[in-house]
Amino acid sequence: MRWFLLLISMVILSCQQDEEAYVAGLGFDEFVPVYNEYMETWNAEQLASAKEELAKAEPDSPAAKDGQKKVARFERRVALGDYFNFKTIADLPADLEWQDGLDEPEDSDPNAQKGGVFRYYVASFPPTLRPFGSASNSGMRGELYDDVQLGLVSLNRLNSSVIPGVAREWAHGPDKRTWYFKLHEDAAYSDGVEVEAKDFAVAAYLRISDYGNAPYYKQYLREELAQITIYDEHTLAVTFPEAKSELGMYNKIGDFAPSPPHFYEEFGPDFEERYNWKHQPNTGPYLVRDEDIDKGVSITLTRNKNWWGNDKKFYRYRYNPDKIVWRVIRDVNKSFELFRAGQLEMAMVSGPKSWYEKTEIPKVYDGYIERHWWYNDFPRPQFGVEMNLDRDKLKDLNVRLGLAHALNYDKVIKVQFWGDYNRLPGFVDGFGDFVNPNVKPWPFSPAKAREYFAKAGFTTEGSDGILRKPDGTRLEFTLSHYAIKTYADIMSILKTEARSAGVDLILDGKDPSIVFTDAMDKKFELTAVAWSVQPPYFAFYEYFHSRNAYDEQGNIKEKTNNVFAYKDPEMDKWVEEYRQTSDNELKKELSHKIQQQIYDKCVFAVSYTHLTLPTIYSV
Repeated sequence: MRWFLLLISMVILSCQQDEEAYVAGLGFDEFVPVYNEYMETWNAEQLASAKEELAKAEPDSPAAKDGQKKVARFERRVALGDYFNFKTIADLPADLEWQDGLDEPEDSDPNAQKGGVFRYYVASFPPTLRPFGSASNSGMRGELYDDVQLGLVSLNRLNSSVIPGVAREWAHGPDKRTWYFKLHEDAAYSDGVEVEAKDFAVAAYLRISDYGNAPYYKQYLREELAQITIYDEHTLAVTFPEAKSELGMYNKIGDFAPSPPHFYEEFGPDFEERYNWKHQPNTGPYLVRDEDIDKGVSITLTRNKNWWGNDKKFYRYRYNPDKIVWRVIRDVNKSFELFRAGQLEMAMVSGPKSWYEKTEIPKVYDGYIERHWWYNDFPRPQFGVEMNLDRDKLKDLNVRLGLAHALNYDKVIKVQFWGDYNRLPGFVDGFGDFVNPNVKPWPFSPAKAREYFAKAGFTTEGSDGILRKPDGTRLEFTLSHYAIKTYADIMSILKTEARSAGVDLILDGKDPSIVFTDAMDKKFELTAVAWSVQPPYFAFYEYFHSRNAYDEQGNIKEKTNNVFAYKDPEMDKWVEEYRQTSDNELKKELSHKIQQQIYDKCVFAVSYTHLTLPTIYSV
């Protein structure tokens, strides 16, 4: 029966569809030959298409040069053979120069004390505990997985050098396209089961599979990884279509963590429902027990005191609390009061009113509470207003430019943040030379906004002060935002000020998890969401490639970070080349071009940022 189901699956894949038949159990071994055959066909088709494009291009033209690169890319991929590749340790190149990163400075404090309970809060309960699949990219994903697990390698927080993760050593082949990894032999999941090299291939399989419902991973793993090779239980290699520097390698797969096969033995069509409230065992020191999930109320992470990384450099002084309790508190003011009552260990004082007024209390002066401003130089989340270009009114650039001039974030900074914050310069900030210095925020100008709105046909002002087209179409937009008081206050200022420009913002405050899910599914007109970003490079592809906006039939593609529904052939080429190149100068040039395009097309109105993190905590 399993053979019959596998045959059906192969037939379906040969028809170039992504559907697959259900095989009870993990299904990895059955999937491998099917997917290898699919990738063989896909690579051959891409190569044939690239050759056709090259043949049509004018000699020595930019299109010809792009075509030559694409042909070479897929010729290399075709020559590699199977995507999932299995060899013996005798096949491992003997002349590799292994690195272990142990000469790098330690980026944690040896004076840190272990033990105790750290209690803090989140604004909303996560919609799922799964690390992938629909709704998994929620605001708590970092707390549940990314911040408490190890991928293949890590990034030193002091100097951005590559340091060990689950891999204790790494090396590259002569062309720097293939990178080899030796795992720590004592590496284990939080439930004590040993990590094996094959588990990284399993992690790829789970995300490629239709059951995983992870379109971004499916696309990324197919296009950006050319081959995964397993040599033995603790040795593997990953081959990229192009050469990668060490930082480039980290940027592509450093954070990619293994998946425990034993945990996914029930993986199948009902994956999302079956695993929705199960916390996957991970390579880090924390796990979530079933009894520590209080839905809608709190989630507790418990430290494994026998964690395999306890005594290893870079990790021996980290992950110190015995328990981390994440409590749902939707009102930041309530969180501050709970902190004062001793029910939270720390309070991020995000508003000047709280800092200058609420923290002037006896417990601060008596030494029971400490106040600190933490200065940081780190990539900034893209706080601002995203515009959905799939909505009719927002397809007009003049409307978008009008909106950008109608959002008075300078007043938000002055009133809500007492002048302590600054305008975010653009969609990207905190990436050094990769930030385009010519991109600046659009200034608030009702007069300029009305000029742009008039060009879009909104020429008549109604009795309510809102502009209209001659046919009666009203200049109004629904602005989705987190139903949190700070955000509500900010949106109220924006709404009031926008009316002076003749536009009505209809505020739609919802639970943060709903706002974020609606943004990923593009079920909004205007929205105010932001993603955490990490060095060393900004990931433009996921936000601006047309493949993450529409499917092949032209339908909106849900569950992707291209919330703008942005589609532009020129941008597609830039973000593809930016993602593929290992040349830092070219990457910088492309980064500037992409940011200029984002600015010129005005798909995002920037808001505010701050260089400090005002914090108070009990002692």
